[in-house]
Amino acid sequence: MCTPSRPGKAALQSWWQAHAAGDVAARHHLITHYLYLVKYAVGRMLVQLPAHIDAEDLSGYGLMGLIQSVDKFEPARGARFESFAMLRIRGAILDQLRAMDWMPRSLRQKAKAIEQAIQTIEQRSGQPADEAAIAAELGISPEALQQQLADTAFLVLSLDYLLQPDSDETLKDSLADPGLLPEEQAERQLTREALAQALASLPAREQQLMSLYYFEGLTLKEIGSLLGLTEARICQLHSQCLHRLRARLQ
Repeated sequence: MCTPSRPGKAALQSWWQAHAAGDVAARHHLITHYLYLVKYAVGRMLVQLPAHIDAEDLSGYGLMGLIQSVDKFEPARGARFESFAMLRIRGAILDQLRAMDWMPRSLRQKAKAIEQAIQTIEQRSGQPADEAAIAAELGISPEALQQQLADTAFLVLSLDYLLQPDSDETLKDSLADPGLLPEEQAERQLTREALAQALASLPAREQQLMSLYYFEGLTLKEIGSLLGLTEARICQLHSQCLHRLRARLQ
């Protein structure tokens, strides 16, 4: 059975032009073509969510984000649609998860306690807080801390959303060349500087993890294979990175 060929650049441009003119068929073609972005986003998020969260539900939430992206995207501005859409897709999923309010208060308290412990240790020592120090500050074992990191991973699923939940700017765009308007660049300069400083101060392994995940686009499983760690352990380290960064940026 033959697999349909992917449309070329010319076909995509013609679809965008037709969609701008109100062509319903072109809109459908664009949504269908970019469905892989929803699958990609769901796959990256699902490994950090509790087992009872249904992948089909996430895909439905992500599809709504994709449809909004297709309807709001302006090709003339020169941005890449993939970058524009990914944050909206992730944001739509996160918005629905938060609206469900299924997360126990105890997990929110654990996440806050981890971040407070990180702040306390780093303000006291001037050094990055390692797992042993965080566990000691919390009065729990390192194994218990690792479990808490896994349990609270879905609270900080994306650094993009963590830093600027109402923005269409991704982390990669923020640190690279986002092509923002001058007034947007000025508005976000302090946030970018704080983020760059916080990332630069991470331990070497955490810097590598963040680079591979956010800049190279590797999955947690792929990063685990590269670093010789399990996917579950990489998930814990990713959660710890984001807790650490949020503690520093608050």
